[in-house]
Amino acid sequence: MKTFKKEDVVGKTVIETTGAVKGKVTDVMFDLSGAITLVVKGADGTEFQVAITRVTGISDHVVVKGDQPGGSSSSGGTTCKFCGAAKAQNSIWCPSCGKSQV
Repeated sequence: MKTFKKEDVVGKTVIETTGAVKGKVTDVMFDLSGAITLVVKGADGTEFQVAITRVTGISDHVVVKGDQPGGSSSSGGTTCKFCGAAKAQNSIWCPSCGKSQV
């Protein structure tokens, strides 16, 4: 399996599998549990986070699964506005990163 350094992903354009361009990677974060998150700056200047579990490939671009953080998912739930993990629609805590959604 290929490994990546921070320098390999920072500055790359993030594209969803749907083809939508979401922004550029500005940083890489991790927590003590080993969860890795990409920090992305959107075209409108807002920053959001993408959980590494959503990344499907890294080459000239970073390709991520189609649901935008904080948006609706195809399963009827939503995703965490911090890490992008799937969570129940009415959940006030993310089951992945544990951050409050309110």
